[in-house]
Amino acid sequence: MRVGVDIDGVVADSYPYWLTELNLHFGKNISVINDYKMESVYNVSKEAINDFFVSNAERLLMAPKPMSGAKEGLETLLREGHEVIYITARTPEESDVTLRWLTMCGIPHKHEQVLFAGFSSKLELVKLWEIEAFVEDYPVNAKLISEGGVPVFLLNASYNQVELPTGITRCHSWDEIIKCIQAVDYKRVSHK
Repeated sequence: MRVGVDIDGVVADSYPYWLTELNLHFGKNISVINDYKMESVYNVSKEAINDFFVSNAERLLMAPKPMSGAKEGLETLLREGHEVIYITARTPEESDVTLRWLTMCGIPHKHEQVLFAGFSSKLELVKLWEIEAFVEDYPVNAKLISEGGVPVFLLNASYNQVELPTGITRCHSWDEIIKCIQAVDYKRVSHK
């Protein structure tokens, strides 16, 4: 089965590190990100957030640790014969640093299967690559992908506490994600 996987908040435990750096930069003491839109959390303009991320991209993308269980979960998927395609909202300009981070952390990947949606919809890449299941953390992307007919497994986070429509399953760990993907694969194979 071809599985799409987001990077930040799914493979890279980016948000705790970003929270610390944003607090330092903006002189705040915010302890939890409860909204995916950082400009709302920090009460600054979208441009101020974008400038911060662009100016500090290398450090912000290289410093986070892998999400607990992500490396092992991805290795399990590959061992079971699944194909993993990373689809991130990072921009093509961030491809080099992203590939270096994946390599540095020992996250299994093929360079040509790490796709950068940037500010466009991930759904187009999901369709183009014929993704059969997707792992995401951002509810807006999860909803669009799910409405496109692809089951989505939403990794639980403080900023994605919304009611989920049919087609999206909230998972609290990579172990849960693997079990859900295995269940989808089993149904798919048994219906052939």
